[in-house]
Amino acid sequence: MLHLLPYPRHLHMGKGAFLLTPDACIVLQGTNDALARTAASQLQAEIAADCGLTLDIRCGTARAGDICLQEKHAADAGYVLLINPEGACVTGCDAEGLLHGVQTLRQIVRQSGWMLPELIVEDAPVFRARGFYHDVTRGRVPTLDWLRHLADQACFYKLNQLQLYVEHSYLFRDVTELWRIGTPLTAEDIMALDDYCAARGVELVPSLSSFGHLLELLRSKSFCHLCEMEGSDQMPSTMPHRMEHHTVNVSDPAAFEQIAAMIDEYMALFRSRKFNICADETYDLGKGRSADIMAEVGERAHYIGFVKKLCGHVVSRGCQPMFWGDIVVRFADALSELPQGTICLNWGYSASESEDNTCILAQAGATQYVCPGVNGWNQWMPRLGASYENISRMAAYGRKWHAVGLLNTDWGDYGHINDPRFSLPGMIYGACAAWSGGLPPFEAINESISRLAYLDRSGKCVGHLNDLDGCAVYKWWFIVRHKDWAQGMLVGAPSQPPLQQVGDSYQSAGTAVQAARERLDAAAAGLRACCIHMDASARPMLMRWQLAAEAIGLWNETAHAVREGRKDAALAVRMERWLHRYEKQWRTVSQESELWRIRDVAAWYVDQLR
Repeated sequence: MLHLLPYPRHLHMGKGAFLLTPDACIVLQGTNDALARTAASQLQAEIAADCGLTLDIRCGTARAGDICLQEKHAADAGYVLLINPEGACVTGCDAEGLLHGVQTLRQIVRQSGWMLPELIVEDAPVFRARGFYHDVTRGRVPTLDWLRHLADQACFYKLNQLQLYVEHSYLFRDVTELWRIGTPLTAEDIMALDDYCAARGVELVPSLSSFGHLLELLRSKSFCHLCEMEGSDQMPSTMPHRMEHHTVNVSDPAAFEQIAAMIDEYMALFRSRKFNICADETYDLGKGRSADIMAEVGERAHYIGFVKKLCGHVVSRGCQPMFWGDIVVRFADALSELPQGTICLNWGYSASESEDNTCILAQAGATQYVCPGVNGWNQWMPRLGASYENISRMAAYGRKWHAVGLLNTDWGDYGHINDPRFSLPGMIYGACAAWSGGLPPFEAINESISRLAYLDRSGKCVGHLNDLDGCAVYKWWFIVRHKDWAQGMLVGAPSQPPLQQVGDSYQSAGTAVQAARERLDAAAAGLRACCIHMDASARPMLMRWQLAAEAIGLWNETAHAVREGRKDAALAVRMERWLHRYEKQWRTVSQESELWRIRDVAAWYVDQLR
């Protein structure tokens, strides 16, 4: 059985096979553009890795025994893949369609080796825009090498857009106060990634917070006067505050001038003619310096007026604006005031997400993307079941209400504690839903991901990852907020310590911790059992998953002991040893960035244990 992701629209299997030989060539027939050459090179590398054959790439006319790559222009953005005993041929409707057809052929080669099964695939995407949105702000700034790897994965699973979420994690030339936070991406990083993505048919779309979510900018000495709330320069830089306070004072013309300058600098690095201004979760709007104005004009006019100015600026620079739709959905008639073609990013992350917002925006005439998520924020391991249900729903709503794209999100709230490699199953769910419009059954797609992405012949490893869901009795954001509460840094802090809010009582939480320990042990044992079935190249993921399972168990025990006021030096030692291994794993894909925040949380807790 072939495991193809996304699963093709039409697949007919024959009875014969095509045997690859050292004399075969990969022939670009009637095409020689950049994407076609990329496709040929990817296929050449795949065959070399999986079959030990190094095939020549040529232009001209394919012969019997060759692999032919060609274009035949059509309007459906798809491809046809034909394999018979005489050879293989991928015909794309255009260069992008050819590239996508080659990804399917690569997946077949990965599973079949030299002997490719006879078949015909006819395929095309449901959503023209199929994207992945990755947070590089709230804890982790990835290495350039890992971002390139992310682009490779996007291409392999037929995604054609990638966005990076940026607040303060780009090195703006003249906003030097932001440089002290972590290790920002540079202009050269972005331009190099843009080149890499473009060569793989992936549009790197700039995304920059420009309204809310600007705590680090607005607490700086130079720019605090642009903040809606007075005294923002005294606000601590903590994980909870970053999520909750951060809105510009839209009544100050200098705020727009500063944001426009940052947009211009960042926009110049990209090929894309789209720009995401974000403009979401403007929690402080009209609660401080502009309160009188909002009282006079109302929230609708106050919010949409600034969004309109930002979108107009983006349009004046020759780009198509995008923005998150969580605020405007409450007064959707205001969409008519925005420039024509503005894309509303309709996000919703619940496993039981309603279609209401998608319906409201569609009926208001919005051009929209539906935006589900991988459900990894605040988690050591993404919640696969919740992600699957959320993505399935949002894709169905998008089809029903004629959304033009699907943008699957991967946020890093509260320090981005999970390894970004863990988001691959959720990324694949989104890629499959965006391409096919829906998803196979949960167990079936998890088996396919196990076999294709992790080279696990048992097909079980992703199922065992799903078993980790629900094992975190003490959620990470409670753990962080409790430490900040104890140190007097939690503005608007509850009277009850955050850890006390977990469970009906200490005793019930203790029972839950023990039950979680048993589930964690069973899941970890299941993952270890997969080792013998996995290709050697994929086995390092097992140790990364084991480290995440260990983290869930350790933090359950540690938070529970601190809640009780119990000392446990041996547990402190276990936590410190885990932290050392975690830091080493962090640095394999991420810059140092804000690892110090997680280290500080761990240090405070182990001090309580001693």
